[in-house]
Amino acid sequence: MTRYEYLDIAKGLGILAVVWAHILVIGWSHRFIYAFHMPLFFFISGYLFNSAKYPSFKDFISKRFKRLFIPYVIYSVVTWAIWAVFRYLSGADVESYWMPLLQTFIAQGSGAFFVHNSPLWFIPCLFAVEIMYFFICKAGEIKGLLICFLIAFCGVLLAHQYGSAYLQIMPWNLDAAFYALPFYGLAHVIHKHISHQQVMESVESHRPLSLGIILLLFSAVWYLAMNFGECSMGSSGYNCNEGIFFLRAFIGCFAVVILSAFISTIKPISLFRKTMTWCGTNSLDIMCTHVPIKGIAVILVAKLLHPVIDVSSSGSLSLIAFIITMAVSVPLIMAINKYLRKHN
Repeated sequence: MTRYEYLDIAKGLGILAVVWAHILVIGWSHRFIYAFHMPLFFFISGYLFNSAKYPSFKDFISKRFKRLFIPYVIYSVVTWAIWAVFRYLSGADVESYWMPLLQTFIAQGSGAFFVHNSPLWFIPCLFAVEIMYFFICKAGEIKGLLICFLIAFCGVLLAHQYGSAYLQIMPWNLDAAFYALPFYGLAHVIHKHISHQQVMESVESHRPLSLGIILLLFSAVWYLAMNFGECSMGSSGYNCNEGIFFLRAFIGCFAVVILSAFISTIKPISLFRKTMTWCGTNSLDIMCTHVPIKGIAVILVAKLLHPVIDVSSSGSLSLIAFIITMAVSVPLIMAINKYLRKHN
C-alpha cells in the first residue's frame, strides 16, 4: 500500500494527542484535543479511501475485515484478560466480568461499555462508517456528501429526541458513525480534486502563508474549544451545540493536515518527522495498547512520586506518565511487528 508521509505525520500527531488526553483528563490541552482528535482519524481515513481498489463489496469486506476487525478482536480479548485478572487479584467490585468482553461484538461505545480498553470503540465505528460509505459514494460526489450530512443530521435529531436511551442502545457505535460520515465523505471528495502531490507542492511553495493559515486555524479551534462545551464521540457526549462540534472539528482536521504537510517539507527536523511518521504508521496499535500501559504508568507515578496528587490532574506528573507509556508502547509494538505479524 502506498504511504504518504504527511498523512502518517498527521496520524502520529493525532495519536500522541489521544494518549496525552487520556492521561491528563482536565485542563486546556484536554479541551483543545477533544475538539477535533477523533474526527481527524475519520477524516484521514476518508482521504485515503479508494473504492477502485475493491472490485466488489465482498472483496471490500474481506480486506477491511482482515485489516481492522481481526486485530481489534485480538486486542480486545487480550486487554480484557489483563483487565479481568487485575480486577480479580485486586479484589475490585466488578459488576460483570463477561459483559466488557461481549462488548467486543456489540460495541456500544467507550465509557461504561469498553471498560477494559475504551479507545477500541473507534475500530468498529470506523468499520461501520466504511461499510456505509462504500455504498454512499456510488451516488456521486455531491449527492454522496448530501447523504453523509443528512445521515449526520438525522443522528443529531435522534439524539435530541431520545437522549441517552438512544445513544446507549446503538451497536457498533452507529450513533458516532452517523456523526463521523461527513468527515469521512468530505475528505474523500477533497482528495478526488486535490492530489497528495498538489497538497505538498502548495504548502512547500507557500510556506509563510501556510504557517499563517495553520496558526489562524488552530486559533479558531482554541477559541471554540475554550468557550464551548467538550465533546466525546466515543461516549456520545456532545456538551455543546452540534454545529460547533462539526465546525471546530473540521477546522482542526484541516489545521493538522496542513501542519503535517508543512512539517514534512522541513528537512532539518528529520528525526521528528521520522518519529511522527512511525507513530502514524503504527497509530492503530498505539490506540489499542496505550490504555492498559498508561493505567499502570499512572499508578507507578502516583505511588513513587506523589501519592497525594491525582496524576491525571497534574501536568508535570501526567508528562512523566506519558513518557513511560510511550517508552513501553514503542518497543512492545516493534516486537509485535517483528514477531507476530506476517510480512509480505
